[in-house]
Amino acid sequence: MSSIKIYILEDEIITQELLKQTLEDLDFTICGMATNAETALAEIALLKPDIAILDIRVEGSHTGVWLGNQLNIPLIYLTAFNDVETIKKAIATKPTSYLVKPFNNKDLFIAVELAVSKIQTKAQIIVKDRDKKVILSEEQILFAKKEDQYLMLYLENSEKLIRSSIKEFLAQVNSSSFLQVHRSYIINKNCVTAFNTKEITIGNKSIPISKRYAKEVLGEISPS
Repeated sequence: MSSIKIYILEDEIITQELLKQTLEDLDFTICGMATNAETALAEIALLKPDIAILDIRVEGSHTGVWLGNQLNIPLIYLTAFNDVETIKKAIATKPTSYLVKPFNNKDLFIAVELAVSKIQTKAQIIVKDRDKKVILSEEQILFAKKEDQYLMLYLENSEKLIRSSIKEFLAQVNSSSFLQVHRSYIINKNCVTAFNTKEITIGNKSIPISKRYAKEVLGEISPS
């Protein structure tokens, strides 16, 4: 388990150190910690943890839920508050667990193991590249476009053509990260950089949203 890196957002130093010590005793690696969401976002981009433990209410102008909305890794929320609205906003970001303070070591261990299991079952797809088969994980695929009997997969720095329909692709990856937004397009909702009611932007590409899918798509990618 030592290869699993965890980032902690927690503004109570005693709780922060308790989390760090407990998780290190369980052979996890704590790759970074912060007391405010803005710092955490910048550090997570550099440190690339596998899991984030986020206190919902922290110092600064942004919450742990604000941060969770921008991450594409398993999330565990930690909070002293259990009001309905807080829980609804947290759940909308699809965390693997939600812990209420004061937590115990057993509950923390179970929460982290659930997050680890989500990493291990992350969607993958195998594509042919000349004479080789290449395994792509879901975060590598930004969006896909239908090309006759094929799909063009758009990656960060390259493209891959596979023989598949949109329906077959969605069934193969079996991941809530991918949404059909048009009869010819699928997007990875975690890669969206801007959107309006008619189109989505991923990087420097604009992707149309058809009326058929607009309500569902906008509900999925709009912040809670």
